[in-house]
Amino acid sequence: MKSITIHEIDLETSKALDALATKVKLSLSQLVKRLLEKPLGLKPKGQDHRNDFAEFCGSWSAQEAEDFNKTTECFGETLRLPSP
Repeated sequence: MKSITIHEIDLETSKALDALATKVKLSLSQLVKRLLEKPLGLKPKGQDHRNDFAEFCGSWSAQEAEDFNKTTECFGETLRLPSP
């Protein structure tokens, strides 16, 4: 694979890239590759969707989480498969 170097990135852009990489838990290199793939119409290999909802993680209060778990408890029963 080819490596490239980008010179003279302004401080604001550099800080924004670093912050985004930290937020989505990617290295700066991984982030830049993904940012370039999208406008070029390339599909990332083996897309990782684990961070798609990272901004929402931990945003519920303990009470909201408990209410949600109680309300959706019945879905676990519906989807539970019998043991083989």
